Amino acid sequence: MKQKTVSRTYRLKQIPELENLEIEVAVHGDILRCKIKGKISPLLRLIINRFFSSHSSLGKLASIDGSNIYSLYFPPIPSPAHERLFESFISTHVFKRPKPMAATIGVTNQCQYRCEHCSAAGRSAKQPDMTTEEIKRAINQCLDLGVSNITFTGGEPLLRQDLNTLIASVPPEKAVTQVFTNAAALTLGRIAEMSKAGVYGLQVSLDSPEPAEHDRLRGSAGAFRAVEKGVTQARQAGLLVGVSTYTTRSRVWEDHFLSRMANLVAGWGAQELTVFDAIETGRLEGRKDLMLDRLSRWKLLQQMGSVNRHFRGKMRIVTQSWTNSGRGFSRLIGCLAGHFQLHITAMGEFTPCDFTPLSFGNIRESSVQELWQRLLSHPAYRRRSQHCRMQDPKFRRKYIETIPEDTSTPYTL
Repeated sequence: MKQKTVSRTYRLKQIPELENLEIEVAVHGDILRCKIKGKISPLLRLIINRFFSSHSSLGKLASIDGSNIYSLYFPPIPSPAHERLFESFISTHVFKRPKPMAATIGVTNQCQYRCEHCSAAGRSAKQPDMTTEEIKRAINQCLDLGVSNITFTGGEPLLRQDLNTLIASVPPEKAVTQVFTNAAALTLGRIAEMSKAGVYGLQVSLDSPEPAEHDRLRGSAGAFRAVEKGVTQARQAGLLVGVSTYTTRSRVWEDHFLSRMANLVAGWGAQELTVFDAIETGRLEGRKDLMLDRLSRWKLLQQMGSVNRHFRGKMRIVTQSWTNSGRGFSRLIGCLAGHFQLHITAMGEFTPCDFTPLSFGNIRESSVQELWQRLLSHPAYRRRSQHCRMQDPKFRRKYIETIPEDTSTPYTL
């Protein structure tokens, strides 16, 4: 059968210096190509080519209407939403005018579990969760800022009754939507409703490949089975599904932890496995013994490479340790907070990321644009950091360890 070629011409209209630039982005089967039309510097040409080739070399995870999906965190390529992501990327890295590509929005603090590693533990519950209209306003302001990925988090977002309304409020030509869920309430009915609302994909949390250990960490019998059932049913319904987990220093050295996790979720049909570093925040505050060190990061990256070679693009592992490693294309990523993404808590507090217990204001009082600029003007976020700030001893001593003990988070700077 003859392969269909899908193409789109990207025009970076929000970057005055590139108003005459055109980039024809095309996919032919698994192959992604770009053709640049217009006069640009050799360096910019190199960055553009590297941006697209870095995706193409991975191999596609799936396709939608002929456009390729290389990660659940990116819109399909080519597409109008991806054109927006690419424009934000160029604005940030080439012209030093940072524009966020992703926003994670907490829609409720409610959750069925009490996880040992919960990063949201300790958040203030003095104010009510944002209303439907408040979240919609925040979404629109994020989109105006350039965001092309809206991810709904919690707590547990499936406990929010208007979740489908929120998903449907995101125009697909501007951004894709994801839902991070523990799968406890992920029924066939909820899957069908989210699919109808236009959800792009699900990210399901799994703490261990061992059922008893996952249930223990979640504090609930049957939690593992809910994940297995939810991932399987969501994939059977045609949704994109990733699984998210985390690793500690000791886990890296456990017997084939990463490969066991990858083989398990791949067997359920998951297309991507995200491995976060254990971060000293929430209920892990003070657990320095769990944090990754230089040797365990090296070991994790070696394991990631080995497992990805095994799957050959059919399922992919993405690790936080890689984005912070300075290797290859990751040199342009680093710490996502205040660079690639922003976070808004269920009460409207504007923070650099889900794991950082620092607030720069509330969207009920200021616009997302104002708060983004306030974040960028702060000494800790004026420049891009190659490494996660929440794992940087200097950053922690100055901004985290100075938070008063009797203060709920996020703490307003």
